[in-house]
Amino acid sequence: MWTNAGALRDDALVDYVQKLAPQLKQMTIFPSEICNYRCNFCHIWGDTGWALKEPQRVIREQLDIAVLKRFIDQVAAVNRNVGVILTGGEIMLYQHFEELVSHLRSKRMNVYLLTNGSLIKKRINFLIENVVICNISIDGPREYHDEIRGKGSFDTICDNIEALLQEKKRRKKMFPYISINMVLSPTNYKAAKDLIPSLRERFKDSTIILHDTKNPWMKKRDIAVNFSPLLYTTPERGQAYAKQMKEHLNVDVSPAWQGFVEEAIDIDTQYLKKDLQDIWAAEGVDYSDYVDIHDYYTDIHNVFGRSKCVAPWHELIIRRTGDVYPCVDLPDYKLGNIYENSYEEIWEGERAATFRDYLKTDNLMMCNRCTRLFADAETF
Repeated sequence: MWTNAGALRDDALVDYVQKLAPQLKQMTIFPSEICNYRCNFCHIWGDTGWALKEPQRVIREQLDIAVLKRFIDQVAAVNRNVGVILTGGEIMLYQHFEELVSHLRSKRMNVYLLTNGSLIKKRINFLIENVVICNISIDGPREYHDEIRGKGSFDTICDNIEALLQEKKRRKKMFPYISINMVLSPTNYKAAKDLIPSLRERFKDSTIILHDTKNPWMKKRDIAVNFSPLLYTTPERGQAYAKQMKEHLNVDVSPAWQGFVEEAIDIDTQYLKKDLQDIWAAEGVDYSDYVDIHDYYTDIHNVFGRSKCVAPWHELIIRRTGDVYPCVDLPDYKLGNIYENSYEEIWEGERAATFRDYLKTDNLMMCNRCTRLFADAETF
């Protein structure tokens, strides 16, 4: 669960960003956005997702592995301890998945997968040898998950997790850590309280804990479970973002922001708040610093002390076309393209500097409910 800002908050965080020097700590790569699921709330393939508007283009475009490896080499030559998030779509549908992961590991970069879990069984040995964390999406107990992702998908994913757990135990391996993430949406929020019990029933011989954001590694576990709020914006803020990008940064935005628009969020937020507090209390997790979920869904202006985003100083986002962006979910302000530009040209270029300078004094209208705004500057 996301937290309120820590010591760096409000004006202190604004002051911190004024003096912040760029230092790459993380890359998020979308080498392909092909997916085998159609989750209804997904901002890519969901009911309002942008990929549905141009599916053949998405299927056709995948990153050239030679070009991607060349860019990774440039990054590795001048940076240490860079973590890499691989996502999609479903990341394991990328045609060069294993070659990409192997190359990242050869450059001593830690690899973190965001996956729907449907294809794990085919790559168990490879994942054990090369991946630090598999972050798997499960949207509640079987009936809720299958309603969102398709009949039979819950059992498929759990069977795959079981196979991975068994092989890890057989080989006495620690990695990859297995993290299950439930996004709290109108479709499933009433099942939040039932998720951990249902997983403990399914994985009777495994230790399942609730992820503790403040103390993530304190407890032994086979599986950690996390609850995440739905990312969203309002039509008014989305339209204001498009106008802002054009008038202030001379950018015509993509349709991506429309995938986050919620006219109204049909969640009984007080009901959800009580359920989450009951879960945290039962699992022994101190939730005093967690965001108030009622305020999160009902007051989009409340950023919980997170007055600035530091991601553009620490992260690059690479999309399937080779375009590089500072924002993880909004392919709008392009810094460059790995087919045409070097890492140095992109990271230290004029466009990157302009964007960082703009964010020192302004925020984007889409920032308020973005994952990166809720990443602590101290631990990014």
